[in-house]
Amino acid sequence: MKLKYSLTDDICFKYVFRDEKILTSLLNSFFSYIHANKKVVKIEVTTQKEMIGSRRKSKAFYGDILAYLDTNEIVSIEMYNKFTSREYKKSISYLARTFSDQLKEGEDYREARKVISINFMSGNYHLQNVHLVNDYGFVNKVSKGSLEDELLELFLVRLDLVKKNVYNNDKTMFEKWVRFIKTNDLEEMENIAKRDQEMEQALKFMKRFVNDEEVQKIYGRMAYERFEGRDEGIEIGREAANREMVKNMLKKGYTVKEIAEITNLSIQEIESLKSNKKN
Repeated sequence: MKLKYSLTDDICFKYVFRDEKILTSLLNSFFSYIHANKKVVKIEVTTQKEMIGSRRKSKAFYGDILAYLDTNEIVSIEMYNKFTSREYKKSISYLARTFSDQLKEGEDYREARKVISINFMSGNYHLQNVHLVNDYGFVNKVSKGSLEDELLELFLVRLDLVKKNVYNNDKTMFEKWVRFIKTNDLEEMENIAKRDQEMEQALKFMKRFVNDEEVQKIYGRMAYERFEGRDEGIEIGREAANREMVKNMLKKGYTVKEIAEITNLSIQEIESLKSNKKN
């Protein structure tokens, strides 16, 4: 059965991979695939949360998901349904902003940690991405050497290349995840996820996303706003109609944290709605 959405949609991706265990499994499999001795120790979901606040009169950036590694590095994860010059520049902007915003006022620049941006995308952007995983960093254009203390690194993961592979049990866990993310066929997702706890949980969240009417209302508005050119973020849930959605989600058993992540309402606002609902 074909699903209406796939995990290549960034909103759906965030909805599923906001779960710490699911995202940790994906990222650890990625680092295993590229033979990097790195492990995730902490996940921070920054979906629809301003990264720079109101202190600057510049473009607002809304992050996706950040992960912190045992190597004292930060990872930013993004999903792009398409990848053109616009998305490339957006990705670079997020990468640079994540690096610069990690330091508080007065902190020494020597405290800055390396930031790695992992971008899931399709297409051979500028005809330079011939592998499933493509790695970019600072390179000396004369000597071709790289910096030992490189602080910014960009990965482009080509989802469209996975279709050339035939899935079997010998594939790496990361390739399994890429196939899982790429397909919108429910039966194929179920076959890939068999006997893997994190993938089965991801499939459960995926089904919930597809079938939940309240989530779809929120998704529809977000998609519309982005189509209108306001993809730097929108304040979902500020109007009465969106507040009604929250009440319905509470009835369906969503936790306050889940509702906050999906709707962009604050914890305080949701708690207030819960109190009003009881009165």
